[in-house]
Amino acid sequence: MAVADRIRRNLSQGRTLLTFTCLQVGGQALGMIAPLVIAKFSSEAVFGRYSLARMIVFFFTSTLIASTQSPFVVYANQERERTGRISRSFTVQCLFFVVGLALYVLANSLFVGPITSFADITTSELLLVAAAFFGMALKAFLVNLFMALGRRVRSSLVELVYGVLVMTAVLALCTAGRLTLGWVFLTYFLAGIGVTALFAPMVSFKAVLPFELDRRHCRDMFDFAKWIVAGAAAVYFINWGDNLILRPYVSMAAIGTYNLAYQIFKGVLTVALALFAYFLPFISQHIDDPAVIRNYLFSKRPKILVLGLASIGLLFLVAPGLIGAIYRDAYAGSFAVLRVLLIGSAFMLYAVFYAPILNALKLYKIAQAVNILQVTVNILLDLVLVPRLGYQGAAVATSIAYFCHAAILEAYFHLRLKQKLGL
Repeated sequence: MAVADRIRRNLSQGRTLLTFTCLQVGGQALGMIAPLVIAKFSSEAVFGRYSLARMIVFFFTSTLIASTQSPFVVYANQERERTGRISRSFTVQCLFFVVGLALYVLANSLFVGPITSFADITTSELLLVAAAFFGMALKAFLVNLFMALGRRVRSSLVELVYGVLVMTAVLALCTAGRLTLGWVFLTYFLAGIGVTALFAPMVSFKAVLPFELDRRHCRDMFDFAKWIVAGAAAVYFINWGDNLILRPYVSMAAIGTYNLAYQIFKGVLTVALALFAYFLPFISQHIDDPAVIRNYLFSKRPKILVLGLASIGLLFLVAPGLIGAIYRDAYAGSFAVLRVLLIGSAFMLYAVFYAPILNALKLYKIAQAVNILQVTVNILLDLVLVPRLGYQGAAVATSIAYFCHAAILEAYFHLRLKQKLGL
C-alpha cells in the first residue's frame, strides 16, 4: 500500500507540475512569439527600436514589481501555514506595488531625454511605453498573488491569458496594417487591464483582507526584497545589458538582429524560471525535511534536467532552419548568435534548481551576490568582445557568464548547502 500511495502521489505531483508548466510556458511562449511576429512585419532597425524600448519596460517590471515574488511567496506561505491567511504579507506586497509605480513615474519624468535618445523613440511613444509598464505590472501582481495563495495553476493561467490577449492584438495590428511602436505598446496595457478584469474576482479576499500592517513583518520582507531587487537588477543586466554595450558599436539593424536570437533564447530561460516558480512554495514549506529535499535534488531534478537538455539540443539543431524559413534573407546573423546563446541556456537550466533552496533558506544575499558577479563577468566580457566581434561577441559573453553562474552555485552547494540541508 505504501508503494501504491507513493506512486499515486508522484503521479499527482507530476500532473500538477505538467499542467502548471504547460500553462506557464504557453503564456510565456506567446509573449516570446509576439515580438517574433513583430520582427517579421517590421525591418531590423524598427525591431531594434522596439527591443530597446521594451528593455526600458522590463527594467522597471523586473526590478520593482516581479522581483517581489520570492519574498511575497516565501513569507505568505509561512504565514498561511500558521494562520490560514496572508493578510500581513499581502499588505506589504501592496506597498511594494504602489512604491514601484511611483518610482517608475519619477524615473521617467527625470530622464525623458536620455530614454528617448537611447531607444530612438518620441515623447508620445514613451507615454505608451509607460502604459505598457502599467499593464505588465498588473499582470505580475496577479501572478504573484495567486502564487502566494498556493494557486499555482491559476497563476499560470494569468500568464497564458495575458499572452493570448497580447498575441491576438499583435496579429490584429498586422492584419490591419497598423503595426507601429505606439500601437504595440498599447496592447500590453490593454492586456493587463483584461487579465485584471477576468481574474481579480477569483481572488480569495477572505485570505488577503483586511489589510494588516505588521512592522516586523514589513521589515523582514523589505530586508528580503532589497536583496532580491539588487539581484533582479543584476539579472536584468544579464538579460538586457548586452544592448547597452552594443548601442554605441553597432547599427540599430544589428541590434534588431541580435535581439531576434535573444528573444528565442529568453523563451528557453522562461521555461527554466517556470520551474523555479513552481517549486518555490513547495520547497519553502519543506525546507527542514531532508528526505523531501533529497528527493527534489536527486530524483526529480535529474529527470527534468535530462528532458530539458534534450529539448535545448533539439532547438539547437532546428531553430536556425526555422528562422531562415520564416524571415528569409532578413536577420541572417541571428542563426549563429542563437546557437551560442543556447549553450548558455543549458547552464541556466542546470543551476535553476538551486534557486528555490536559497530563497527558502533566506540566503538571498548569496543568491544575489552570485547574480551580481555574473552580470559583472558578462559586462566586462562584452566590453572586450563586442568591439572585436560585434553582436557575436555579446552572445559569447552571455554564455560564459551563465557557465560561471552555474559553476559557482554548484561549488557552493557542495561546500555549504549539503551540510546545512542535512544531506
